Amino acid sequence: MLVAGFEIIADIRVETDTSAVAGFSAIDAVEGNNVIGIETEISVEPKKRMERQRCKCRNCGTSYLYDSKFGTGNMKRHLRTCLKRESWDVGQLLLTQYNSSILPFSGHLFDHEQFRQIFLEAVIRHGLAFQFVEWAGIRDLLLYLCPDLQLGTRATVGEDCVAMYIREKVKMQAKLQAMSNRISLTYDLYSSLTTDSYGCLTAYFIDNDWNLQKNVLNFFYLPPPYCDTYLAEKIFGLLIDWGIEKKVSTITSNSALINADPVKDLRSKLNASRGLFCGGEYFHIPCCAHIINVIVQDGLKEIDEALHKIRESIKFVKGSKAREQKFLECVTQSSLDVKKGLRQDVSTVWSSTLIMLHHALYYRQAFMQLEISDSSYNGCPSKIEWDNLEKMSKLLSVFYDIALVFCTSKYQTANVFFPAIFSAYLRLKQETGNDDECLKTLAMQLLSKLEKYWSDFSIILAIGVILDPRYKFCFVDWCFKKLLGDDGVQESTRVKDKLFSLFTMYTTPTKLIPSPKPIIMPDESCYNDQFNAPDDSFSREADVFFKEFDSLAREDVFQQKSQMELYLDEPRINRKSRLDVPTYWKVNQYRFPEVAAMARDILSIPFTTVNKANSFDESGGMLDQYNSALKPDMIEALICTRDWLYGENEAKQMMLEELTKDIFLFDVDD
Repeated sequence: MLVAGFEIIADIRVETDTSAVAGFSAIDAVEGNNVIGIETEISVEPKKRMERQRCKCRNCGTSYLYDSKFGTGNMKRHLRTCLKRESWDVGQLLLTQYNSSILPFSGHLFDHEQFRQIFLEAVIRHGLAFQFVEWAGIRDLLLYLCPDLQLGTRATVGEDCVAMYIREKVKMQAKLQAMSNRISLTYDLYSSLTTDSYGCLTAYFIDNDWNLQKNVLNFFYLPPPYCDTYLAEKIFGLLIDWGIEKKVSTITSNSALINADPVKDLRSKLNASRGLFCGGEYFHIPCCAHIINVIVQDGLKEIDEALHKIRESIKFVKGSKAREQKFLECVTQSSLDVKKGLRQDVSTVWSSTLIMLHHALYYRQAFMQLEISDSSYNGCPSKIEWDNLEKMSKLLSVFYDIALVFCTSKYQTANVFFPAIFSAYLRLKQETGNDDECLKTLAMQLLSKLEKYWSDFSIILAIGVILDPRYKFCFVDWCFKKLLGDDGVQESTRVKDKLFSLFTMYTTPTKLIPSPKPIIMPDESCYNDQFNAPDDSFSREADVFFKEFDSLAREDVFQQKSQMELYLDEPRINRKSRLDVPTYWKVNQYRFPEVAAMARDILSIPFTTVNKANSFDESGGMLDQYNSALKPDMIEALICTRDWLYGENEAKQMMLEELTKDIFLFDVDD
């Protein structure tokens, strides 16, 4: 065997080296004393008399003994370190570096179909443009790695995407139809750069392994001007296409996107097919994140002018190194900590605005000192504006805490929302009794908006938190009494009645809920005439007394507690424990099968349509420039397939922390 890169210094018989290092010459075959197929740059010289056979590196001229008993190890080691070697095989270099056999040798046959599949998955996963395959730099790179690579066009990439979408849709449809429990929906609106509107329908459910699943079902074009009837018929038609029209429990949406009329029409259509529980009483759930965003934005409008001054003040300090140094001197004079830092905000992300405001308020005295010491700075808020900013910051921090809970929780469901919203409700209500009239008025304005959401949907929120073994009904009862005083008893009673009314659905056999296991009664083999019945030993007079006991036993049958009552009677789990609630019900489904079935449906109800990363964002869904240029069917194929295979979009986005980081970390030139 001859290592490629060495030339034979004599005419000898050798074999082909099929694992030769790529980029170097290899002898294909030898017949007799004639070398066949040898590359043109290899010279074959006769062996010198009385000398042993040798081979020589054609790069640097180093020679080695060439004999079967010496092997080829010395030649291979030399090639790895030869300084005059001009080309290298990437696969072999990586294998040498990492001592791994994962990468193929140069003799490995390239699988064009496998490459096509991997390339397609990369396009879908990372949201790459179809013309990516036609970019000159990308083609040069791929052809360098594999000169005979069969590169397609943007059209072939599109065709492959549609084919993959069809395959994955069949799998998703089978998955949904195999589910025996309810499916919750969300509806959201997206816009393209050309202002075209698209609806996004997403399904939420707890699968057979008790994992909460979220899958985009459809991403459909909304032709203008679409009416309420069209939207209801469109969504209903999509549900029929998936075969889940009888499994729907709720739909969560932004109330500004889908008003009462299409919800009413859709509810009627689903009720006609007996697809909703409780007659659709809990069918429509408004997006909690949207409600909070609206409340916060309304609050920020009250201090809009003062906020503008804060933004301009921070930009002024950031404007030059000299200004920054001047401000730092003011910070030191005010005995403040420079490490707190100043931060800018993103106007459409209200959490960044609150963080900016919080940091600016800390440096309030420094800004006032800067106004005195620097005549070019004239944008400092007045004392009254500073006071109003501080009061609003205190109130809006209530909603920041709620959104923070949402975006840090694994599940955005009722058992997470109820405690967070209750806390905000209670804190705002306490502020309505504040002696400061301004703070009191602001608190009342924010509370009135939150009360609307709370009063309409506190029932389904409460039922969800009752099914969390860390809270149960006693928490709901305590919350309403804390909020409403004596009137809280009536409200908690109403919740309990609704809870057991909904629970009756799961104690009645339906197609969705399997029948409870029947009580096993003793069969005939358990009876024997050789044994007497207990009352055979007593007189008729004595038997009268035992009949009273028999009647008590019959009453006891009707007084037996339901599974829901037994669950509620059990001690609560520590509230601070990191409990995975679906996993809890997975473990306890055999103890409380009916309650577990109910929990499986209720705990899958989403109370927001936005993902965790966008909990603070009010800008709405927007398609990028590449998706905006595609046809509606292709957009749906890409978005749905990406979600089914990889979950949330992994397209690279600039991190909010990078946009709003401490301005003192910037290198600003004078």
